[in-house]
Amino acid sequence: MSLQRSKKNTGRAGTGLVALVGGLAFSEFGSAYMQSVYGPLLSQLGVRLHADAAQLNWISASYLLSSVILIPVLAKLGDLYGHKRMVMISLAIVTVGAVIAAFATSFPVFIAGMLVQGAVGALLPLEMAIVRDRAGKHASKGIGLLVGCLGAGGVAGILASGYMGTFLDLTWVLLAPGVVVFISLVLIIFTVPETTVRGEGRVDWKGAALLALGLALTLYAIMNGNSWGWLSPAILGMFIVGIGALIVFVRVEKEVSLPLIDISLVTRGGVGYFLILMLLFGAQQLGSGPIASLFAASKPGKVGYGFGLDSLGVSLTIVPWVLMSMVGSFIGYHLVRRFGQLTTLISSNVLVVLKFALLIAFSTNLPMFIAVQGLGGLGVGVFTAVLPAIVVQLAPMSASGIAGAMYNTTRTLAGAVGGAVFAGIMGAMFVSGTKIASLESFYVIWGICGALSLAVAILLPFSKRFGTAQTMLPGDTVNEPDLGYATKN
Repeated sequence: MSLQRSKKNTGRAGTGLVALVGGLAFSEFGSAYMQSVYGPLLSQLGVRLHADAAQLNWISASYLLSSVILIPVLAKLGDLYGHKRMVMISLAIVTVGAVIAAFATSFPVFIAGMLVQGAVGALLPLEMAIVRDRAGKHASKGIGLLVGCLGAGGVAGILASGYMGTFLDLTWVLLAPGVVVFISLVLIIFTVPETTVRGEGRVDWKGAALLALGLALTLYAIMNGNSWGWLSPAILGMFIVGIGALIVFVRVEKEVSLPLIDISLVTRGGVGYFLILMLLFGAQQLGSGPIASLFAASKPGKVGYGFGLDSLGVSLTIVPWVLMSMVGSFIGYHLVRRFGQLTTLISSNVLVVLKFALLIAFSTNLPMFIAVQGLGGLGVGVFTAVLPAIVVQLAPMSASGIAGAMYNTTRTLAGAVGGAVFAGIMGAMFVSGTKIASLESFYVIWGICGALSLAVAILLPFSKRFGTAQTMLPGDTVNEPDLGYATKN
């Protein structure tokens, strides 16, 4: 009798585990779907919102900026008040953001929707905490499934938005990810239990406010420097206040017991050096996201460059990047085992440098344009699979989770800064007599991106820490795949 009860309970537990992971996996699918829909639609968004190429680059920059602030805040609130609760709140926030973006008819309102959607970045760490708390010995497999669904959702979002954008009104195309995210919210309400462990302490609201103020003012000044004048009182004032707020933020984070971002970790064991490398790499990886999509959609008969692709055509140029980045993330571990960390990381950056060089050299060749997206995706996938493992293992054992968060924060921040800088470049270099970004602006941005990866390749051998971090098995750390409009090229 007791044996039968045990089997029955085991069956219920297994069913519950499937429902738990299934609900969370669909949530990750939906979040990746939402993040990836905008890239193929940038040209149509420009027409609808009366936005030029420089402004459209802020679609990714605003989302990344918001994520830098919201991810640590929502993650900490999950530790304090329940991870399921914060997942539901995050999904509700993201749904609202998607609706705002879908119905927006002006660029500022659309950007407001993107800022709200930045909460999607907190889903993976929150859901990982749920799986670790509830899945027991199956946690690693569960987390692997979550990450796998990110890749699937990213590809689905790119292809679906590209296809629907050719025959549906843009509002309906933009509403689709909101519907998917809302469905995932309903599933989680009924299939996912709350975590049982609660953390202590409080949210560093002061640090969050200072970081938000500093980044917003500094990046907004970069965005408008060309049009307002770099020496205008408004631009100088924003730079002074923004940078001042960031300086105060660093001092505050060093003094509080539970900082939003652990600044002291940067100085330990060589972690800071690799975070600097990620800052350089992330600026080109995430900051240049919309550039390839804008170029592919540009009409050569009108502006003198591009391929004049519709949304479906643009989506097909993006898919090779996403697929090859997933391949790179899977083979990174094996390359490290065969060639070592240093050689693998340098080689991955060489691939990225080659990608941008070929983009400049063959900017009128569509097959080459598509092929080099895959080449760059492979390099990015390998690099972002290997580097976070080094960062986590160089940190003290008690700070491994914080180190992983620092890596993701650095990467996201780099993308926001890169996006702002690239928007400034496109806003300063026009086709004569128009406000259309010139071909030279694309060349300059691609050249900067290639130079950043080249700098990383050159700086890597100067680290003394290779060999002190052990090679990690796939799944030992979770590095969110590169998906969506913010990570296309």
